[in-house]
Amino acid sequence: MTTTSASAADLFFTAATAGDWDGMRAAVADGAVFWQNVDGTERTVDQVIRYTGRLLLTGGFTYRDVRRLVAPDGFCEQHTVRFHDDTGTTTAEYAVCVVARVDEAGLITRLDEYLDGSPG
Repeated sequence: MTTTSASAADLFFTAATAGDWDGMRAAVADGAVFWQNVDGTERTVDQVIRYTGRLLLTGGFTYRDVRRLVAPDGFCEQHTVRFHDDTGTTTAEYAVCVVARVDEAGLITRLDEYLDGSPG
């Protein structure tokens, strides 16, 4: 099952940067919950997709410096998310840690995102 946790992470993050909404949905279980420390609100995958779509309208983003620990029932990933405008110029950069739970089918059931908004 470790492989399915890694596959779920790969599929979800690759789909997010590509604007592949069906790919994002394919990586998550029905009723999956997404949470972010910035506001403490739980969201559905469709709410996350709407937000991600707005980010892509401003130019897009990439994940850098990816470090991932995989377990049979989930993964923990640290990365830097770099936002850019439509010319490719970096507009913001944040350190992020994601803790995700994955079910027996290899689908994300919960994803908690911890964003470090401090400068630097």
